[in-house]
Amino acid sequence: MANTVAGVNLAEIAQESLAGLSSCFAPLAALTTDFSADVRDAGASVTTRYPTKPTAADMATGYKTAAADVTMTAATITLGTHYGFTYGFTDVERSKSSINLNALFIEPALQALGDKVFGDIWNLVTAANFATNSVITAANFDRDDLADLSATLTDTKKAPKQGRSIFMNPSYYASLVKSLNSAEVPGITADKAEAMVPRVAKFDSYETDLADANDEDLAAFAFQRNSLLMAGRTVDSELAAQAGIEVETVTIPALGLPVQFRRWYDSDGILYYNCNLLYGVSKGVDYGVRVLTA
Repeated sequence: MANTVAGVNLAEIAQESLAGLSSCFAPLAALTTDFSADVRDAGASVTTRYPTKPTAADMATGYKTAAADVTMTAATITLGTHYGFTYGFTDVERSKSSINLNALFIEPALQALGDKVFGDIWNLVTAANFATNSVITAANFDRDDLADLSATLTDTKKAPKQGRSIFMNPSYYASLVKSLNSAEVPGITADKAEAMVPRVAKFDSYETDLADANDEDLAAFAFQRNSLLMAGRTVDSELAAQAGIEVETVTIPALGLPVQFRRWYDSDGILYYNCNLLYGVSKGVDYGVRVLTA
């Protein structure tokens, strides 16, 4: 192995990775997630619930008589995906000059893990799961289209107005940025300078190069958070610790998602590092509109 690394503390690596983790997994804030510590049903799956939209009732006859049934839809998410990245350094490599392990190895590994998670989520965005679509070319995609998508979610899909987001590929995101830059907002703002899209038409916007066509001319997806579900859990490490393997778990702030780091030395003279995540994804309620290129 042609790697070079000196002494590195696992806890330090884990903590220094927080910024990268927060960035890689930021789009998960747009989903309904369950990252609580315990798995109730034999550890194989997690059952989460999301509410259907209720209807207000007349209180004239009293509180009790106006009581109405509420509906909670159960969704089972199988924790069937355990992905990560492992790399190792020989004794000779560790004896050479020090490098920034976090920058050269950890960050790309975390990005690869984030790509895997988002890819699994994006693969749920199909016509079979979300029937409603809007055909808009990249060149014409602008803030007016976001307003129209928001209206469709409200009027056609009857989706709650809170917790709405849109995932889009770079071409559509760039078109949206240009339309906002040409809007009647004077001067150079921080958002303009960094090509950032602020909250528009009730949507939080996320750009991703993983928003591929899914064999359906897909370019973007506008949705309410209950449309896509994800659950994650900390991988059991009790026996690993007993075997002398160092284990550190980092919980991403604001998300609660646990990502585990491990380090161990093998008798073949290699020091190994690993980061991993146990998770599952699932479709929720159909509160989404697919944006197609043609």
